[in-house]
Parts: sequence; C-alpha cells; structure tokens
Amino acid sequence: MSRKIFDVAFLGGGPAGYQGAIRAAQLGLRAAVVESSHLGGVCLNWGCVPTKTIKASVDLLHQARRAKEYGLEIGSVRPDLGSIISRKEKVVGLLRSGVEQLLRGNGVALHKGHGRLVSPVELAVENEGGTEILKTKKVVIATGSRQILPGPFAEGMQGVLSTYDILNISSIPGSLLIVGAGAVGVEMASLMAELGSSVTLLEMADRILPGEDSEMTAQLTRMLKRQKVKIITGVTVTGVESGSRIRLTLSDGRTIESEAVLVAAGRAPNLEAAGLAEAGLGSGNGPLLVNERMETAVPGIYAAGDVTGGWLLAHVAFAEGIVAAENAAGRESRMNYRVIPRCVFSIPEYAAVGLSEEEAKERFPATSFTFPLRSLGMAQALGEREGLVKLVVHQKTGKILGGQIIGPHAGDLVAEIALAMRHGIPARGIAKTIHIHPTLAEAVLETAQAACGQAIHILPTK
Repeated sequence: MSRKIFDVAFLGGGPAGYQGAIRAAQLGLRAAVVESSHLGGVCLNWGCVPTKTIKASVDLLHQARRAKEYGLEIGSVRPDLGSIISRKEKVVGLLRSGVEQLLRGNGVALHKGHGRLVSPVELAVENEGGTEILKTKKVVIATGSRQILPGPFAEGMQGVLSTYDILNISSIPGSLLIVGAGAVGVEMASLMAELGSSVTLLEMADRILPGEDSEMTAQLTRMLKRQKVKIITGVTVTGVESGSRIRLTLSDGRTIESEAVLVAAGRAPNLEAAGLAEAGLGSGNGPLLVNERMETAVPGIYAAGDVTGGWLLAHVAFAEGIVAAENAAGRESRMNYRVIPRCVFSIPEYAAVGLSEEEAKERFPATSFTFPLRSLGMAQALGEREGLVKLVVHQKTGKILGGQIIGPHAGDLVAEIALAMRHGIPARGIAKTIHIHPTLAEAVLETAQAACGQAIHILPTK
C-alpha cells in the first residue's frame, strides 16, 4: 500500500474538482484529484457538452429546413443520428483529454480509482492496482450527483430512458413522452421534436420552467407548441406499464402512451460511498451543508458542486470549486449566489439571471421593460424575429434585479446583464454603453434604453 502527501485533495474530477484543483496548483499547493470515472463529470460526459454538441447538429438541420427563406435551394435534409452521436463522442473525447492535459500541465496529480475518506486527512483510493492512501491537509468533496427515477419508474424498464440514455439512442423514437419540464426536459423536447419525434411534455407544476418568469415561459410555451410539442401541466405520473410501448397513468385519470419515455426529473448527491462517517460528517443522507467559504462542519473539509444541493449547474460548480481551493490555500474567498445566470438550450434559447418579475415585485418596488427581437435589425437580417429581452429594475434606483432573454444566443447575451448586476451597474450604465451595430446585443441596449425612458426602436406608449 503506497502513501502520498498533498496540501489539498479533491474527491471527484468533475467541474468543481478539476477547476478547483487547477486553482489550488496556481496558488502553490500540492494538489491531487481522485476520479473513478471520466474527468469532467456529468457536464462534460453526459450533460452540458454532449447535449450542446447534438444541439449544434439540430440547429443546422433547423436552418437547412428554412433555406428557402434565405434564397437558397439545397434540397431535402434529414438527420443521420449515427453520425450525430459519433460527432458528439469525438467532441467529448477531445475535451476530456484536454482536461487531463490541463491537470498534468499544472502539476496536479491524478489518481484514478474509487476514493473515500478514511479520516479527515486521509483518502483511500482503490483501483485494479490495489489501494493507496493519500495524506492531505485539506479535502474538497466534489463527487457530483446522479439522476434518480421518481415515483413509479424503475431501473431497467423497457422504453424508459434516463437523461444519459437519450444521448446514445440508436434511432429516433416516433413518439416520446418527457416527464419533467425543467431545463433538461424543455431542452430535450425542443431538440427531439426537431429531429422528428412526436413529443409530449409532462409537468407537475402549472407551467413549464416553474420558478422562471411567467411572461417569458408563456412565450416559450407558444414557441414549443409551434414545434408541435404537446404540453400537459398540473399532472404527475401515478402508474407505468412497460412493454412494446410505454403507457403512463396520470394523476387526472388520463392514460397516455408512446414509443419511449424520457425521465428528466430528480437528482441526488453522490455521497453514500464517500466515507463521510469516517471524516465526522454523518451518514451522507442528503446534500452536504457548507458555509459561504464552502467549508463543511469539519474544519479543513470543503464541498463543492452538486453535493451541496444548491444550483445544479456546472458553472456554479466551477465557482464553488475555485472558492474552496482559495480557502484551502488560506485566502478569504466567499461564494456569492446573488447573480447566477442560467440557460435552457432549446430552439430558441431561454436565458435568465437574477429575479423574475414576480419575485422582484414581491420584494421591491419593481417594474419591467421588454424589447421584441422583431424590432432589431440584426434579428431581421438573421431571420430570427421571434424572441424577447426583458429587464426587471428597481423603480427608484434603476438597479437591475433580473433579466430574461428568449432568442438566438440568449446564453451569450445574458452575460452582459449578469456583469452589470454583479457590479451594481444600473440600467442607465448599459444604456450609455455604445454597442456595435448591427448585433443581437443591441436588444439588451434597447431594453435598457426603454428602462431609462429613452426607447428608440419601439413606439412610445401614450
């Protein structure tokens, strides 16, 4: 049994683990990453990156089908699913090897195998070569999360797909039920409809993307319906019959069937085998509680990413891993969740940051301003006339409380609003910043101008 000594060890090589480890190495710490599967975690291997790679193919398919609108004759187009999946695998493999090169280049030691805490300052790593003990001054638990099947669904049911399974299907189902209309469900509904599935989206809340701005989700609902996605809200699944086709019984008494069902609801932290009890952190039931420094109840043990049970977003995990690394190095770094941008990569995209209009009005004297993409030169030139930008601002100070965007590249455009919010720049700060013309980013400018009573490309209201 070999023994190695480090300043900080990261249990998990996903977004929080590998970025935190690189930051620790930048600060001069001897850092190690322990990973039992692929580097990059769910995001790189079974989530964000593969779905966006597939979306790139679907976006091109969507545009090709609209070629006549742009004066082009290219004939009929159809998806080659095998080639789409193959391209996805190549992209994931390239980025995965890139993460390993980054760790190596920064002097981070990578230990492949199943790791668990055996004390607050020791990790046991088991692999085919045996067991090695890593002694460390600090530990960051970053083991991520996994999908769980809720209610009547069970592992191994014929025709029931997890969010991992849907990324490796060999054929496009003629009909697909999607359970859960959160970010993943809405995104997959849009993509699978474009690929040719007859999609029905089920949600237990009264609307898709519950918790997001109601005006924006209503518009996105209309857009999904134009993609022929059927949406059923206010229901849960009470029964499942699995066979050559899947039949679901809903809480309102209806039955509905399809070729396949995608379950896009429910995740749980990966903590059962982390050795928490040996480190004094209890049994591992539920997420780990941390303070704003990402430190657990045991001094010197930190946690970052999905195991903390907060925002289950890769970019949040990046930030948490870095905060944990900086505190492990003796710095005073704190996590701030006030400004968290998020995006649903549907067609078109929906992105948001901060509070919805409803949330803002419950807490502040707030009002909202919108700008339709159809009034924007670049949107017209691109043929992307559907969409909307919205800013929610404090009536007295002009402070931006939230922002929402529906349209192409919404995930990129929302970054400007997030930056303004993070640094306390009011709407007039965006309005006074010259934006390149013509660009989609001007839609954010125009909305900020409206918030300042200076709207240019929308008619004044009497």
